[in-house]
Parts: sequence; C-alpha cells; structure tokens
Amino acid sequence: MARRWQEGRKSGIWRRTALAHVAMHGASIAVFIQRFDRGGRGPAALPWKPSKEADVDIPNSFEPSLLPPPMDAADPPDPPCGARWRQRPAGPESREHVDLPLDVPDEPPLRPSRDAELWLLARRARGAALQVPLELRTALVRQAFRRDFVYVSRLLHALEASRRVQGLDHGRLDDALAALHRRADEAQALMQGLHADLEARVAARAPSGAQVTFARPARFLATVVSPTAHRYLALLKQADATLAQLERAWLLGVVDPATRTAFTADCRRALHGYKDLASDRRADVGDHVREINARRRRSAASGDA
Repeated sequence: MARRWQEGRKSGIWRRTALAHVAMHGASIAVFIQRFDRGGRGPAALPWKPSKEADVDIPNSFEPSLLPPPMDAADPPDPPCGARWRQRPAGPESREHVDLPLDVPDEPPLRPSRDAELWLLARRARGAALQVPLELRTALVRQAFRRDFVYVSRLLHALEASRRVQGLDHGRLDDALAALHRRADEAQALMQGLHADLEARVAARAPSGAQVTFARPARFLATVVSPTAHRYLALLKQADATLAQLERAWLLGVVDPATRTAFTADCRRALHGYKDLASDRRADVGDHVREINARRRRSAASGDA
C-alpha cells in the first residue's frame, strides 16, 4: 500500500484528486497538502492511517469531474460565448406540397339556422316544401344565406298567405309582390352586367382556360315554401356566380382592388335591398290585415250589443 502511495505521489494523481476537493472544502486543505508535499515525508507521517484493503472506485456524486465527458459524435458542438440557450430543436419538416380535395366537399349539405320554422310553415299551409341543393363558394353569399334566407322566406310566405284573409285589398298585395319581382329583376340584371364585364376583362387581358378553384365551398339544402322565395334563392345563386368571377379576375390581375371593393359592395347592396323591400312590404300588408281584423271585431261587438 505504501509503494502504491509513493507511485501515486510521483505520478501526481493524489495531488489532482486532492486539489479537486479543494474546490469544495476551501483553501485550508490546499495549504496542508502543499506543505506535506514539499517536506517529502512518507505515508507514516500522514495524520490518517492508510487502508490495506483493495482500492475500489466508489463514485462520488459531489466530486467535480476533472475531465469533460466524452462528446457523442451525433451531438453538435457547443456554441461559443455561452450561447447554448439560444439553440432550439428543429421542428418537423413540412411537406412541400399537400394534395387537398379542392372543390369537392365531403361534408353533408348544411341547412340554414331555424330551418325548422320553414317546415312548420309548410305544414300549416300546404303540407309540402321544396328541397333545393346548392353550392355557395363565396363568403358574402354564404353569410347572406345563413343569416337571411329563413327570415326573407318567412316574410314572402306571409305575403302569399295573406291572400286567404277575407276583405283584403288584393290590389295592395299584388302591388307588393310586383315591387319585389321588379327589385329581383333589377338586382339580377345588375349582377349579370357585372359578370359580363368581368368576363370581357378576363378574355381581353388574361390567358385562356384559367379557372378559379375555391378550397372550401359549402353545400347547402334550402327549404322553399313559396314561389317568391325560390326567386330569392336564384338571386343568391347569381350573386355567388358573380363574386366567384370577381375573385377569378382579381387573381388574374385584371381588376384593381378598388374595382373589386366596388363590385362586392354592389352585390351586397342588391341582396340587402331585396331583403329590406320584402320587410317593408310585409309590414304594409300586415298593417292592412290588422285593420281588417279590427273592423271585424268592432262589427262583431256592435252586433252582439
């Protein structure tokens, strides 16, 4: 054991191990070891008794490592200036191309909100309703269909149902329906004119065969309870076709942003104008029906008296 200690002293292993403990236990041990080393004394002069047992490597978790751990070949080298915290693991590589089922929606057709109200109207009136499937590609027309179709259909159904009221001025009702037909004709003519204008621009300045494809078209199932409501549905389809042509022309660069905004506003005003006119005419005919009912009640009250 003494010979082994002497060999370890000459090789300097015990000195490096002791200096490693200095980092944990302070400088007082270092002064003692340096004095003992300069004196050249043997193991008998040590203040502790050397062990005669076989040397066993016992790992000490508190002992600092003297040599850096071996670096794996796959690990990247440490960046200089303590910039390791700036490194982030690389995310998964995205595919350059993803095949999407464009223009082929797999979802079942949707119904507008409160569609059950139209079925109740059809049940009370004729017991039947018309189911019309349609596909809407533009956001403006999809919003108008979801928000306004049931509302406008109820207004138009109420106008048609008021014919059964006894004593109604049918000329007043016919004027209301004729005004709605004229407004629908005007709106459709406006959108057809915009559609023809866009087609002419595309034909003059864009390459032939370029078609617009919408990634998320929506399929709907409309419930029609009156002939006038079917005309309103045709108006929605025409608006969708016009706005789709507008998107195609804009993507081809033949329409500037100001023209695109103006054409979109024209289609929106046409749809809103028809809805507002239907609401006004329904309110006018409704006031007339209430007057008739009030006169009937007064007549019945005077007859009973």
